[in-house]
Amino acid sequence: MIVVYTLEADHLAARPAKAGDALPDNTVWIDLLNPTHDEDIQTETWTKTAIPTREDMVEIEESSRFYTENGGQYLTAPILYFTQDKHHAISPISFILTGSFLVTVRYAEPRAFSLFVSRASKPGNGLINEKCSGVTILLGIIEAVTDRIADILEGVASDIDQNSHTIFRRSDNDKPMTTKNFRDSLTRIGGQGAFLSKVRESIAGVSRLLVYMAAITEQNSYKKETKAWIKSLERDTQSLSTYVDFLSNKITFLLDTVVGLISIEQNAIIKIFSVAAVAFMPPTLVASIYGMNFEFMPELKTMWGYPMAIGMMIASAVIPLLIFRKKGWL
Repeated sequence: MIVVYTLEADHLAARPAKAGDALPDNTVWIDLLNPTHDEDIQTETWTKTAIPTREDMVEIEESSRFYTENGGQYLTAPILYFTQDKHHAISPISFILTGSFLVTVRYAEPRAFSLFVSRASKPGNGLINEKCSGVTILLGIIEAVTDRIADILEGVASDIDQNSHTIFRRSDNDKPMTTKNFRDSLTRIGGQGAFLSKVRESIAGVSRLLVYMAAITEQNSYKKETKAWIKSLERDTQSLSTYVDFLSNKITFLLDTVVGLISIEQNAIIKIFSVAAVAFMPPTLVASIYGMNFEFMPELKTMWGYPMAIGMMIASAVIPLLIFRKKGWL
């Protein structure tokens, strides 16, 4: 699908296009979403630049993600998006600066794009003006991406705090954590850690793109406002990266805590069995002795022999338990 955005005074206007259509006047942005081969050819005809394939966009080499070809600047960054099965994933998105407009090639629908379009389509949005160019659109999208990541991280931080509350702030009246509780905690914390790794990958990709953009602006006569905007976005991505590291450390701490609690519970169970084994060893010894049935054992022929043996077994079991309790081993 091709959507062409034209500049209308102080906002953008979206116009769906098809293969064979003419490029509208005042076009500043061509957005390709899951493009077909014909749509790629049509866009190449409009822009006189090659459109990267999906296989090209997946490449992780620096030379494959940031390069110049036929006067166009190609930049690719992994962007976080929400899948149909309610999971976060990463998809590479290519930005092509050619002439005065921007071409985006994507095979996913990040929320940041729809948020940017919603803002840029409103008159008086404070972002679009009559001198808007493809660089302005690109930086606006990157700003929406960083804002979206910041919102997501706020939700992750809230989930981590909730897990921390579940683990650490348990009152004496709460039931001990069961195996299912530990399993659920590990699953949630592990999932958050895996998600943070995706966020870190996306932030790193965006940061690399901004570094390349900063180099481009130094080589070309861009306005000071554009350079300052890039610097501001670089600081934003750096702060987000630092915050992700902080959350990752909390995740690691919670994982270590849960594993430690599981170890404590296992040790407690083993201790119970160990104490029970030690407590029943003396009664077993007494029962074994009086189960020999030797002729010369006088207790076997007396009325008090049986109760005496029972009493000795009970006493030999209770006394070790009392000693263990007094020493704090139970």
